[in-house]
Amino acid sequence: MRIAKYQQQQLVSRAAIAEMAGVQRSAITNWERRYTDFPSPTRAGGIDYYYLSDVLTWLKGRPVPPRARRDDERPDATYADRARTALIAASEAEAVEDLEAEGFPAARGTAGDETDGEHFSSADVLFREQDEGYWGSGSRVSFLYLLFSLIYLRWAQPRRWAVVRRAAAQGQAGTHIHRFLPGVAQQVEQTLAAQGVTSAMAVRLEDLTPRSPQAIVRLLGKIESLGRGSFAELLGHYALEAGLGSRDAFTPPGVARLLAALLGESSSAQSLYDPNGRGGELLSAVLAARPEPGNEVSGGIPAVTIGSAHPETRDLAAMNLMVHGARPEWLNLAGATRPWTEGPRRHRADLVLTNPPFNVSAVPVDADWWTYGEPPASNANLAWPQYAVMSLNEGGRAAVLMPNSAATSSNLKEQRIRHALVDRGAVECVIALPAKMFSATTISVNVWILKPETQERSSGEVLFIDASGLATKVSRKLSVLEADDCALIAAAYHSWRGTGGNNAVLPDSRLPCAAVRRDTVNAAGSSLRPADYARPARRSNVDTEELTDPYGALLRSREEAGRADDLADSRVAGFRHVDGGLGVLIDTAPDDWEWRSLGELCELQAGPSPSLLPKGAYVPGGVVPVVQPKHLRDRRVADVRGTAVPYDKAQRLRRFALQEGDILCARTGTVGPVAHVRSDQAGWLFGSNLIRLHRFAPEVCPAYLLAYLSLSRTTEWIKSRSEKTTVPSISKADLQALPVHLPAWSEQKRIAGALGALDEQIARHLEVARAATQVHKELAERLVGLVALQGPTAPSLVDTFPERTSR
Repeated sequence: MRIAKYQQQQLVSRAAIAEMAGVQRSAITNWERRYTDFPSPTRAGGIDYYYLSDVLTWLKGRPVPPRARRDDERPDATYADRARTALIAASEAEAVEDLEAEGFPAARGTAGDETDGEHFSSADVLFREQDEGYWGSGSRVSFLYLLFSLIYLRWAQPRRWAVVRRAAAQGQAGTHIHRFLPGVAQQVEQTLAAQGVTSAMAVRLEDLTPRSPQAIVRLLGKIESLGRGSFAELLGHYALEAGLGSRDAFTPPGVARLLAALLGESSSAQSLYDPNGRGGELLSAVLAARPEPGNEVSGGIPAVTIGSAHPETRDLAAMNLMVHGARPEWLNLAGATRPWTEGPRRHRADLVLTNPPFNVSAVPVDADWWTYGEPPASNANLAWPQYAVMSLNEGGRAAVLMPNSAATSSNLKEQRIRHALVDRGAVECVIALPAKMFSATTISVNVWILKPETQERSSGEVLFIDASGLATKVSRKLSVLEADDCALIAAAYHSWRGTGGNNAVLPDSRLPCAAVRRDTVNAAGSSLRPADYARPARRSNVDTEELTDPYGALLRSREEAGRADDLADSRVAGFRHVDGGLGVLIDTAPDDWEWRSLGELCELQAGPSPSLLPKGAYVPGGVVPVVQPKHLRDRRVADVRGTAVPYDKAQRLRRFALQEGDILCARTGTVGPVAHVRSDQAGWLFGSNLIRLHRFAPEVCPAYLLAYLSLSRTTEWIKSRSEKTTVPSISKADLQALPVHLPAWSEQKRIAGALGALDEQIARHLEVARAATQVHKELAERLVGLVALQGPTAPSLVDTFPERTSR
């Protein structure tokens, strides 16, 4: 099978050439430096590309060395043979489809940079258009507004979307390119104005500049392939980039899906209302859970009413809802944080869902306005469930996110409100959510499901669900609700509700539930905390060390240390005749050892600039750890707590994502420490004060290089060349010049094996020390602490150790 002619005319990147030829990425750079006849690159979008036909011709003259030859390759095989085999194995049809869809010179499976070939979300794919320079140097927020606008036109305004597509097609000739963004902004502003929403989209898009007509066409093609849900995905990125606080940030997608699963399954609800709309994410989740419009069971698009406290997100909320087919009505635009203070007093809907701001002042209104009791002026928490109940149609339901404190507060006014809500049958269900659900706040949250009050007093039940043991822990400070978690909670609620509230709930050890009589709840001080009634589930998202027996951990660490001792003894035995260790061995090395510069053996990459990764990027809810120089200990990366960034931020810095086997070097401050990256640390980021060594040449063993960089003489060489400033620092160029004494591959592996075994031995014995320290702490508390526990009957220290008297 031959390579098609069109395929030979493709442009491929250095990474693609390395993949086809089966070599490290650094080998391509070395070939370019050493051989003047290497094909010349073509620059596109800030990246060098090469004609595939030229590359294949050049690779014909490069035989594969015997040590690098594969089992199925002939003795006379060249790198061109290997590349052709790789290309033929790929689907030609897929390559054509990819080229036509992307309008860009990169074949499927041949990476344009080091991130290609991975699975990206729709946001990742869209952001690459900006990251690769096709839309100028505008901010990420501006680019997000463009994406929101295009997705909105694609799904909510199909006729106007057709106008945008035609204009882009006409602009392919290079004319009118400067009119594209103003045209998009105009389409958005006009359609939102018809819904009573003012949008300054033209101003928001001012700092973006499409570099070519092809950039416009390519972006529109990608938008065309996205579903409605991509709008909600991008909202999370916007909240991060715009720095929204906890009172304006959007509800996590998992929580929004849960509320939709609890209340949005019915197609009979003809009206929806969110008095504090944020980005419209709660109501759009309900709309997304309903059958598609036009389906015979869809029931049509319900009427949607929304209030928005933040003027900057009002147009986003409108677009989000319109993407799902709604035409929202707006209420209380000036005072949505307290919707009871203005606008229609009794707006009603079948479903009310809201995530109100917590712990804000109530701004008193007439006391007789409050049906269940006037909330304290200092805190409006208990105003929201009242307002939600008063906004329901007969037979409707409301879901309100409430802080845990509202369920048990001792304030007399709040206790009376809870008592009245329970006594009059307005509280149907309370669900305790897992901790660490919100990245913008550490407050734990409950879901209160409310309904219009009943005439029957002190009878009926309240369902309590303790879901605190669910969720998936994605970092030490953030957990997420998965689809299975939402389904389990919703099934328990619907099972109980479907039986008329007769204490029939689905049994599941992960989800303790209790149906409690209303009079019993009020007898318990009107506490609405699920843990007071349902036995708490065993938490699945607590730290592992909290569930580990300290003495058992000590025994296990000692066993592992013993195995590390045996391995180190066997590996080091072959070097015991070498006095002085590795350093002396290099001094007396055989003649076949050669000197090479570090830059010849691998690629060096400096960490992101402080502007890309400022200190403010590290947040309590960070998911992806960022390695700093202080984390490099004993040639390993250790204890990275406290320096993590959100997943969205990590995706934008993915070119700084670590891979297994990378080597990190400290370049600022205490220059010299190094560490290798383990498999469980792949995907972490490295910080501004580090340099990464990766894409190693075929002739170097990375583990040997790690050992060489750890030599005291190597550290001294690095320190001697660090800049003589207040804070020592070595440049990437200087580090590339570091001379490395390189033995044969087999000898590198032998040396690296011995030293790696010693590193493992060090790490395991440190674990023993830590485990023994924990056991010491536990025993001290239990044994020595008995004196304190015995209280006044225990002898005092003076009685136990009487003061000595002199004779």
